[in-house]
Amino acid sequence: MEKKKELYVNEQVYDEVISRQEQNEDEGFGSRINEAYSYFNVAEIKKNLKIQRKIKKEGEQLVRDRQITLEKVSGGFLADADGYACRFSGTGHSVRYGREVSFPVSVTIDRTSLLNVSCSCEACSGYYFYYSKNICKYVSGLLDIVEDYTGKHEIGDATDVWAKQILREYSSKLESRVIADNRAADGTIMLEPRIIRKDNMLSLSFKIGMGRMFVVKDLAKFVENVRNSASDTYGSDTVINHRLENFTESGRKWINFINDAADEEKRLRERIMDVTWGRSGSKKVDSIELYGWRMDRLFEIAGSTLISYEDKDEHSKAAMYHFADENPKLTMNVKPKMYGSTFDGIHVSIMLPYICCGTRAAYYVDSMSKSISRMSEEFYDKLKPFFAQADEGYFSISVGRKSLSDFYYSVLPEIRDYIDVVETDVDVIDQYLAPVARFAFYLDAPDGDVTCKAVVRYGDKEFSCLDQLRTSRVLLDSFRQGAREKQILTVLESLFPECDPGGDVVFCGGDEEKIFEVVTHGVEELAAIGDVFCTKRFKSVNVVRRAKVSVGVSVSSGLLDLDVSTDELSQDELAELLKHYKSHQRYYRFKSGEYIDLNEESLQMLFEMMETMKLSPKDFVKGKMHLPMYRTLYLDKMLEEHEEVYNTRDKVFREIVKNMKTVNDADYNIPEGISATLRRYQKTGFRWIRTLEANGFGGILADDMGLGKTLQTIAVLMSAKEEGRSGTSIVISPASLVYNWGEELAKFAPSLKVVTVTGKQEDRTHMIEEYEAQNVDVLVTSYDLLKRDINLYDGKVFEYEIIDEAQYIKNQTTAAAKAVKLIRSKAKFALTGTPIENRLSELWSIFDYLMPGFLYGYDVFKNEFETPIVKYQDEEAMARLQKMVRPFILRRLKKDVLKDLPEKLEENRVVRFDEKQQKLYDAQVLHMKNELASSDDKDFNKKKIEILAELTRLRQVCCDPRLCYDNYDGSSAKLDSCMELIQSAIDGGHRMLLFSQFTSMLELIEKRLDAENIEYYKITGETSKQKRMELVKQFNEGTVPVFLISLKAGGVGLNLIGADMVIHYDPWWNVAVQNQATDRAHRIGQTKKVTVYKMVVKNTIEEKILKLQDSKRDLADSIISGDNVGMSSMSLSLIHISEPTRRTPISYAVFCLKKKK
Repeated sequence: MEKKKELYVNEQVYDEVISRQEQNEDEGFGSRINEAYSYFNVAEIKKNLKIQRKIKKEGEQLVRDRQITLEKVSGGFLADADGYACRFSGTGHSVRYGREVSFPVSVTIDRTSLLNVSCSCEACSGYYFYYSKNICKYVSGLLDIVEDYTGKHEIGDATDVWAKQILREYSSKLESRVIADNRAADGTIMLEPRIIRKDNMLSLSFKIGMGRMFVVKDLAKFVENVRNSASDTYGSDTVINHRLENFTESGRKWINFINDAADEEKRLRERIMDVTWGRSGSKKVDSIELYGWRMDRLFEIAGSTLISYEDKDEHSKAAMYHFADENPKLTMNVKPKMYGSTFDGIHVSIMLPYICCGTRAAYYVDSMSKSISRMSEEFYDKLKPFFAQADEGYFSISVGRKSLSDFYYSVLPEIRDYIDVVETDVDVIDQYLAPVARFAFYLDAPDGDVTCKAVVRYGDKEFSCLDQLRTSRVLLDSFRQGAREKQILTVLESLFPECDPGGDVVFCGGDEEKIFEVVTHGVEELAAIGDVFCTKRFKSVNVVRRAKVSVGVSVSSGLLDLDVSTDELSQDELAELLKHYKSHQRYYRFKSGEYIDLNEESLQMLFEMMETMKLSPKDFVKGKMHLPMYRTLYLDKMLEEHEEVYNTRDKVFREIVKNMKTVNDADYNIPEGISATLRRYQKTGFRWIRTLEANGFGGILADDMGLGKTLQTIAVLMSAKEEGRSGTSIVISPASLVYNWGEELAKFAPSLKVVTVTGKQEDRTHMIEEYEAQNVDVLVTSYDLLKRDINLYDGKVFEYEIIDEAQYIKNQTTAAAKAVKLIRSKAKFALTGTPIENRLSELWSIFDYLMPGFLYGYDVFKNEFETPIVKYQDEEAMARLQKMVRPFILRRLKKDVLKDLPEKLEENRVVRFDEKQQKLYDAQVLHMKNELASSDDKDFNKKKIEILAELTRLRQVCCDPRLCYDNYDGSSAKLDSCMELIQSAIDGGHRMLLFSQFTSMLELIEKRLDAENIEYYKITGETSKQKRMELVKQFNEGTVPVFLISLKAGGVGLNLIGADMVIHYDPWWNVAVQNQATDRAHRIGQTKKVTVYKMVVKNTIEEKILKLQDSKRDLADSIISGDNVGMSSMSLSLIHISEPTRRTPISYAVFCLKKKK
């Protein structure tokens, strides 16, 4: 019986166990760790070499006779080796010429092949064998020894060179962390900054330590130590670990500063090396030069901390300085400068502190108060020229007699509030200082023009301001202030474009715009710099009339009565004004010569009103106008924005506006059976719909997808029933949602009698003809069936007409859009999370259903809104449209109202083609480019379908080339990546929805899922409505991890909160459609964070589609949210696709491809 091995340590001697290591209780852990393992397969190497039998036997004999021995083994990684390689060096023995000799023999191998042979035996002498099959007996013998050696010793491993590097780095970090955990507690290591001034430059250095402090001599190494949590030795034996957590809070701030500065220095050195071909050299850097952002950051980090400051230029000792926000107290000394007994001018001097400029401010050092202070922006701006010319803190200039006036009248007034001025011998200076310049302007209006004669006076002497313009270049008297006179001349040139230097006069040259500018603004500008004198003729021109506008609004017989008048102007004059305003003139000049400024806000408001009401100037001002009630909120907003306009609003008008502004306080009872179910924001939505209805308006409930638009509408329908109204309402939805509406109505409003208009023609006919007799409360039908049955609805009037997913009528020319607009009802509402998907005309179509005429006819809308906003980024048109539609659109976002809804994370999963798929894609792009290059605009219109097919083929190649090439036998980079994502998600316990617009792509994904034994459900356009509801229920209640859904078939109307992950396999042109699909999972009831992956192939049309999606999103947000988001950033792609030809998405892709070409 084998004797039990003694333990190395008798644990009974030690009675206390101190351990923080986690114990592994898995009994199987490491059970095969001692299993025999050999990395190198020498037997296979020998077999592949096919060594001659004779050589092999001779080699074996050499081994037995010890004529070949192994001396040394060394390993590593070689460029041409497959993984780890090893060199085995030995010694061979033989007899030559009667003497025994020794010589080197070596072989280098990787796991399965011989890489190199070297032998100096008599047979091989003079030759070098590399991959040779002619192996000598000594090499054969050495290989036998190597085979035996590798079988007994564990040499080599499958770890590759990159893994080795990572293991070394993390091992080093772990070692440093272990040291750190034992040698330094968190937050105990201090960093002390020191500021030094040397060679007129500030620099920052540091000391480190926990008591005793050491100078950091190499900041680059320090940064590296911190990044790696490494330890380093300071002094002779003090080891400090640089793990970030070991430093004090202030120390960590300084570390961030050092890190940013070190990175900047590194980039600078690299640029210098590029320029100097690497000759710049490198040395240890122990300090950071302070300038620019570094100085700003220093000031911010330091705060109230005292920092050591040493001025080596002034040989002053280090002292503790504080930081402050204050301006330096400066004194300017001014004294006469004499040349013998002759007055030559003045000498000006200032002692300035040393300053250092940041990017946002300038800083100075004050040794008296021991402070480093930040100057105010205004102070530094005024005195910047003095600091710029100072020499080591001393500013000194001489101002001659000719420039004396300029200095006293142009420079000193600018700086007197910021600096003390001390003058010596003032009486002497005053004798040579000219009187201050006084300017006078004489205005006249001869022969329909305006002229100005400008003079400058110095005491009792008078000169023309135009002297500097004379051709002969008049030499100005030495006492004249040339700089000041030039400034005045610049003002005159801006007002009067024509000049007659000989006559000392400037004039407008009959230019009415310039005359108007002089009359309205110029006189005030001139009065600010001198005295203005006017002739009677000018006074007759200088009459600017003001239009005091009054607006009255009242409600009568279901219409708005609007009355516009002005106290100063007759109806004819006001009409004439508005007519000229339409021509975008700045002013209007009456026959009397009087002007009126057309930029007055009250006139701007009148013009906008007139444009909105589509009235001529004559009709607009003639008296009371009768307008539709839906203009109420727009008119109120206009009057609210223009307080300068006197207005009267009758009681009914004010009541309507009040109701719309206080929706939350509206007195509409929420049905008891549904009240507890509604959230607060849904109750607001209910009251908003009822308020609009009460005032005769329609509206768009545009809540974010998943916020319960259906439930809010059901509450409205139910309230009508409870109020005793006996009429029937009609709900029109996509076919896929008809049964969903039926179920929701049955669930939340069981007292309502609901009929879903489906089935055969005769069945539907019966339902429509009998619903009134059967007291049906709600009819639910689809857009498709409504088109077929529209004649059956003739003569019928509904309480409410509700269209769900209203984007279905975005194209006003379709039969669906025409059908819903033919239905007669007392109130109309639209439900959609995306009122604008591609273009503004979609919004027009919905409003044309809600309130016909509200946004005018489409041609007018296009000319006044769509084209200016999309093509020219007209912000005025955008603001006007927002003002009109905003009261009739209610939009809430999930992030704003569902604080309990888990967040939604979005990520673009970028994929790259392999070489084969890339070549196929490039060939398809080249083919399409050639087609486009050979087509003009006429051909383009004819070939739209062909081009769209080519674009689709490009997108299919991105998804999987097998979608368009039956004989393709390569891989699909996107499908492989998608399967990896699916498997990873399943491993993590996630369940997902996978959308694709190609049902054939879903079939390919199905095959891969089947091959991987992954369960899934699937919905496409062929799936019946009943089957869809069954699958949705099974998915939400079950554990099947994957739900494959075609984008158009399952993008709306499904509640799939059982998923917490969404994959968009291929991007669609319309981001709203993708968002609707995403919100099948991210909606009320979801309890998990939802992650959305968009799979995109790099450098393909798919990236272009993502850019288009962003542009469309900006357009929709800017209108619906009321913010001008993206107005200035709308890309050319959006402008291009929005032109009247409506070539979306073809034209966008064509634009991208042509641009790339």
